[in-house]
Amino acid sequence: MALTLTLTRRWRRTTLALHVLCGVGWMGLDLGLFLLLLTGWTTDSGPVAAATYTAARLVVPPVVPALAIGMLLTGVVLGWGTRWGLLQWWWVAVKLVIGVVLTVLVLVLLLPGALGLPVDLTGTADEVRDAVGREGQHLLFPPAVSFVALGVALVLSIWKPWGRTSWRRE
Repeated sequence: MALTLTLTRRWRRTTLALHVLCGVGWMGLDLGLFLLLLTGWTTDSGPVAAATYTAARLVVPPVVPALAIGMLLTGVVLGWGTRWGLLQWWWVAVKLVIGVVLTVLVLVLLLPGALGLPVDLTGTADEVRDAVGREGQHLLFPPAVSFVALGVALVLSIWKPWGRTSWRRE
């Protein structure tokens, strides 16, 4: 006997709104974080470089995991509680994989990287970048990758390609 859930219209809309809010919020944060870290990597100003890495260290830990987990959980609830199902349609299954992979990457790579940034940064821009080390450059990739992956998920939600999977319910 399979455990099923059917969302009422009100709960489906509420869950969908939260799902979109988390995804769009995450994409916006990705753009801001990328520009912030790019500024830290390229600026000639020590205080600006220090401020960019400090801002990343302060913003990433509470916000990105919350958005990632929120998007993943609401996506699972939508898949489970609507006619689309979690594994009945390829576009939903691919979105689920994207959500799981991005959430794991946030928790395993991005969060430790952001928390590993030094707290008290001072000096010239080069001194700040030396204190930050390669992590400052490495942190440029997660927001770029997640922005593209979330964009793919968005496109999948609109066009719904590929048809049914072999795991569908009859």
